[in-house]
Amino acid sequence: MSETEKEDGKKLAYSDADLLRMVGEERKRSIGFGDGNSGALTTERERNLAYYKGEMDDVPAPKGRSSVVDRSVLEAVETVFPDLMEVLTGGEDVATFIPQGAEDEQKAKDETEVVQHVVFQENEGFLAIASVVKDSLITKTGIIHWWFEEEETFEVESEVPEEMAPLAQAIAEISGQMLEAQDPEAGKVSLGNKKLHGKVKIMAVPSEDFSVSPDTVSLRDTTYCCMRSRPRVQDLIARGVDPEIARSLPLYTIRNGSVEQERDTAEEHNQADDNSPDDLRMVETRKHYLRIDLDGDGKLELWEITTDAEEKTFIEKEQVNVIPFAAGTPYLVPHRFHGLSVADLLIEVQKIKTVLLRSHLDSIYFALNQRMEVAETQASEFTISDLLRNEPGSPIRVKTPGAVRPISSGTMGEVLPSLEYASTMAESRSGVVRNAQGLNPDTLHDTAAGARVLIGAAQKRVRMIARMFAETLIKDLFLGVHGALREYMSEEHEPIQAKIGGQWQSAMPAEWPARCNLAIEVGIGSAGRDHDIMVANQRIALMERLAAAQGGLSGPLLDADNAHSALVAWERAVGSKAPERFWSDPKKQEPQPPQPDPDVVKVEKQMQLEGQKAQSQAVIQAEKVKADTAASIRKAELDHQLAAQRLEAEMTLKRYQVDQELALKREQLAAEIQLKRELGMVDLMTGAQVPAGGTSEVYPGGEPG
Repeated sequence: MSETEKEDGKKLAYSDADLLRMVGEERKRSIGFGDGNSGALTTERERNLAYYKGEMDDVPAPKGRSSVVDRSVLEAVETVFPDLMEVLTGGEDVATFIPQGAEDEQKAKDETEVVQHVVFQENEGFLAIASVVKDSLITKTGIIHWWFEEEETFEVESEVPEEMAPLAQAIAEISGQMLEAQDPEAGKVSLGNKKLHGKVKIMAVPSEDFSVSPDTVSLRDTTYCCMRSRPRVQDLIARGVDPEIARSLPLYTIRNGSVEQERDTAEEHNQADDNSPDDLRMVETRKHYLRIDLDGDGKLELWEITTDAEEKTFIEKEQVNVIPFAAGTPYLVPHRFHGLSVADLLIEVQKIKTVLLRSHLDSIYFALNQRMEVAETQASEFTISDLLRNEPGSPIRVKTPGAVRPISSGTMGEVLPSLEYASTMAESRSGVVRNAQGLNPDTLHDTAAGARVLIGAAQKRVRMIARMFAETLIKDLFLGVHGALREYMSEEHEPIQAKIGGQWQSAMPAEWPARCNLAIEVGIGSAGRDHDIMVANQRIALMERLAAAQGGLSGPLLDADNAHSALVAWERAVGSKAPERFWSDPKKQEPQPPQPDPDVVKVEKQMQLEGQKAQSQAVIQAEKVKADTAASIRKAELDHQLAAQRLEAEMTLKRYQVDQELALKREQLAAEIQLKRELGMVDLMTGAQVPAGGTSEVYPGGEPG
């Protein structure tokens, strides 16, 4: 896309150079980065982070005096933080999409579960929300960001030798699969499919890396906002940025005394120079979101414009539909984007308590090590050295009694009551009550009603903070993730596999309707759960007595539905997410028929037994007849088989006898023929004439010639 045209070919009213100039001017007017109009905000953030870490440079300790520091800011933040996280992430239905009708109710519930899966399973949602919440408790405002990423994978289904690549290619064309040289050195090619995976990513943005225009109240409707990041050059190139532009960006350098440096606990940013190779260098980029009529059609459009740190190098731009950020603040200031943090409310209290603590410790030190007045005319040469040797039982040698006298330094008054007053002031300002911070020893001396009042008052303040986060941070995050899935996930992407209704199912966000409303349900957190469990137990105990008094759960004051509701409330109080697994809803059960007359039941049972007996006898008789019939049939079959076998044996014997007779006759006939041949020869020989008185030879064929 050229710098003067949109993707649809429309001419743009401003060039890239004009956009750089405009976002540069908006950034200078914005509040958040520490320059321009945000100097006071940055100073407060640096101070709050320092106080949170116990660094109070603005309250220096005189040399030789106590330098102890009170940690009221840290204690309040770390006290309220677990309850807020449990309220925002511990429940199963903090935010649910509101259905648009009766037919949309199940779809809205399924979409809620898919979005929760994306936020907390496919992303580190808990850690991201935790970072944002703690950031806002210290630095006024927490920011969370979401975006869409694609990844293409190749799934191998089979491997063939390289010489069979043409055949594999033909198979791939027929089956619609892909052919890739998966292992060229081994001489193999792979046959498989490419799959496109889409995923919505979320991350917490440091508050000092986000800036908004001064007139911003609602982030989703702002005209301008900006996020800065510090990627490495190789990350920009991998993301698709022109390598020449990425390598031309200047090295990121850390400004001393910045909010970023105040976050360090191990001097992570105490680096004077960076000798990393070019592609490993850290650079600063800024992603601006500007609402402007860029094509001159009279309609405002939202553009995402990425530049360098000084808005001099244009990296890329894209038209988007929503600002992909959500913000939260613990104490709302009406008509302003930035509210107040817990640290803002307790900075002064921490100063007061620090001064009081130091004074109290100094007074103890002075009481143990008083300054002494020494009369030189009455002191010996050992008096000063003995005074400096401040050990129990060590004598001080003087010439005259009274040479050494303590100097009165005045009284400090009651310091501990002043500290208690300052702690009460902190509770009133922040709403974080000591009696709600675990087990406070003083609570044991309070009445039960008084303790419940204190805990209830503290929980109201915590619930209000949680509700503010839920209505801003969580609500915008869920709507944003839902919109990103619906906008960017197409049929080309693999479906999302999520647990919906207790079973793993595939979800296609492209088929979802647009959502603009969420129902927010804020819980009570762990600090108020014990109270609700106690109330639920008392209610169940009262119901047990009432059920015994009215003779069951069908009386005028208590029925099965009431008891089921009490049990479900008790399960919710103890933290169960699925009470239906333990208690059946009586409304879903079929109504029980009225109890019959016992005599009628007895007669019916007797008749039923007799009927069963007759039925059994009939079954036995039928089985006996069936068995007899089967035996008869089997006997007939056996007789038939036996007769057939006998007939076959007789026929075999007959055939054998005939064969033997024929063989004998053939032998007799052959013998007779042989005999006749022999007799014929004898007759022929005996029939020849023999001369008288001598013998003659008989020659066949007559006399010899």
